[in-house]
Amino acid sequence: MAAAGRLATGASAFTTFVQVVPRLATLVGKMRPTWRVRTLAEVTPAFLHANGVHALIWDVDGTLCGDRRRDLLPESAGPFRALLADEGLRHVILSNASEERFLQLGEMFPTLPILRGYALRGELLFRKIARGTDCWTREELAARLTEGAHVVRKPSAELVELALRELACGKDEAAMIGDQYLTDVAGANLGGIRSIKLPTLAPETFRRTVRLGQIAENVVYAFAHGGR
Repeated sequence: MAAAGRLATGASAFTTFVQVVPRLATLVGKMRPTWRVRTLAEVTPAFLHANGVHALIWDVDGTLCGDRRRDLLPESAGPFRALLADEGLRHVILSNASEERFLQLGEMFPTLPILRGYALRGELLFRKIARGTDCWTREELAARLTEGAHVVRKPSAELVELALRELACGKDEAAMIGDQYLTDVAGANLGGIRSIKLPTLAPETFRRTVRLGQIAENVVYAFAHGGR
């Protein structure tokens, strides 16, 4: 696949970089999370309900598992299951994933909606995998990419809006939960919802280019917000 095609489909590790850099000056001011926690175990149903959060928008890689891994890590698996079991909470997954990983997430989380957005001629197209079924056929995906559609990645207020519509909730009821300041936290702030920032799990599993970006964003955050 040519470089342009890899960027359009999100297959390239630089897709997020390309979309973030032109907006970096604005995004730096959007990097402060509502809550920072040490582990997912701190994010209990009681904590969420006490703060009026009834819907979660989940990141996956670095939040629940290592980079492109299929199995949840022990420190995330139990707390994640506890949150899924709470009948008062709704969930969607919004991951900056490649096409291959997007399909894989549908297999890993068969009961949760996996969301994805594409920009095409000024319009945001919505794609979802739910209960093993992709709402786009391979032919529809290929046709839209040929027309010039490209993946939209976090941070994006539009993606948050898509997630809120899927969750059927208001902004004051939802929170984004993830491990990255520039994608998860900034995306939440752009979309007007709250955020829960976790440390990156299994950082050694990430590709060097991604890991360097993670280190750089931590430096930017510390410089701009004093580590608070």
